[in-house]
Amino acid sequence: MYNYAHGGNAVYENNRENTIDLSANINPLGMPQKVKDAMTREIPNCTHYPDNTSGKLREKISEYENVIPEMIFCGNGASDIIFRLPRAAQAKKIMITAPAFSDYERAALSIGAEIHRHTLKPAAQFELDSGIAQSARNEKPDLIYLCNPNNPTGKLMKTGLIKELLENSRETNTNIAVDECFLDFTEKADEHTSKKYLKNYPNLIIIKAFTKLFALPGIRLGYAITSNETLIDHMHSHGPDWPVSNLAQAAGIAALEDAENYVKQTIRYISTERTKIEKELARLGYTVYKSEANYVFLQNPYPFDLREELDKKGIRIRSCGNYNGLDGTYYRIAVSTKENNAKLLTAIGTLK
Repeated sequence: MYNYAHGGNAVYENNRENTIDLSANINPLGMPQKVKDAMTREIPNCTHYPDNTSGKLREKISEYENVIPEMIFCGNGASDIIFRLPRAAQAKKIMITAPAFSDYERAALSIGAEIHRHTLKPAAQFELDSGIAQSARNEKPDLIYLCNPNNPTGKLMKTGLIKELLENSRETNTNIAVDECFLDFTEKADEHTSKKYLKNYPNLIIIKAFTKLFALPGIRLGYAITSNETLIDHMHSHGPDWPVSNLAQAAGIAALEDAENYVKQTIRYISTERTKIEKELARLGYTVYKSEANYVFLQNPYPFDLREELDKKGIRIRSCGNYNGLDGTYYRIAVSTKENNAKLLTAIGTLK
C-alpha cells in the first residue's frame, strides 16, 4: 500500500491549517518577488504547451552553474529526475547510503533493481568514509545515489571521496548521481560541489532543484547536469514529455536573475539560526549532529516522542524513524523564521 514518506504535508491534515510545519526544509526567506511576478506574467502563455526541452531555462541554468546548456536536463522537481535516472541508465543494481532520502530506494524499487545499502554509523557522526568505495568495488552497482550534504544528517562529503568513487567507476561502469539539492545552503558550496569532475567523468550526474533554495516546492522544478548527452536523451525518453510547466520555467528563469545575492543572504541567515537552534537543543540534553544544511538533525534521549509532543503544540517536525539506518529517536527540524524558531525552542523547553 502506498505510504507518503516525506514531510511538508501538515497543512493538508484536518484542522492543521495553522501548524508551524518544520518537517520540510524550505528557505525561510521565502519565494523571491521576481518569481511571483514572472509567473503572473506567464499565465496568458499557459494556453500553449511548454517548451519540452526548457531551452531558455537551461540557458539561464548554464550561466548560473557555469556549464553548457547541452549538459542540463530539466524535470518536474529533483524527484522526477531521481525516478527517471535508473531507467535511463538501465540500472539493475543500485547502491544507496542509509540513512538517505527515501526516493532513491523508491526509484530503484520502481524498476525492480537490486538494492545495496551502505550504512552510515552514529559513532562516526553519520559521515561517509572510504568504506563506500570498497563496497562499490565489491558490489559493482550500475548506479550509486549520494546526497551532499546528506538528508537527513546534513553531513558534507569529502570531495576526495567522490573522486575516488569516480575513479573506481571507470572499471565497473557505474553511474554516480550526486544530489546537491541542499549544497547551496552551505558556506563553501564551491569547494564541495562535484561540478569540477563533470568534464572528465561522463558517468557523473549532479541533481539539483529550485524547491528548497528558492522556496518553490509547489512549482516542481529540478535539473540534472552531466556531460553524458546520451544519458540526457534517455532521460527524455523515460518519462512524459513536457516535464516542466510554463509557470515553472518562468519561475526558474526569474529565480536565477539575482540568485547570487539571494543565496548569500540565505547562507548568512541559515548559518546563524541553525547554530542557535543546535546550541539550545544541546543545552536541553538532546544529541545534536552538526549539520551544514538548512536543517538540524538530532536524537532524543527522553522517553517521549518529540514529534507527537510538538504536534500537540501546533508544531510539526520530521520523525526519521522511517529512514533506513535510523529509529524513532531521531528527528530532523527545518530552520525557519526567527519567530518560528523561537516558538520551537520554547515548546521543546517545556517538555523536559
